[in-house]
Amino acid sequence: MDLTSDEERWAVWMVQAHRFAERENFTDAVARTKLVRDAVQQACSQATDPMQRQRLERHLARAEEQLASMESQHEAWRSEIVARRKNT
Repeated sequence: MDLTSDEERWAVWMVQAHRFAERENFTDAVARTKLVRDAVQQACSQATDPMQRQRLERHLARAEEQLASMESQHEAWRSEIVARRKNT
């Protein structure tokens, strides 16, 4: 697969993160989402065109929202494991 733009690459990474989360692989899901967030932050800091910067800021907001969700799911999953271990 030839990804011609950063935005396409970020979209693929976000799909991968969601699939990791569906399989309860939250460690990789969070890591992949952080990768997207960091890449978008870097692109945003280098953007000079106001329209491009605005689009990148929307990507960044979406990535941060997804990261918060993934981290929340990860924490809930870890709490369930701790509770199960206490009951055994």
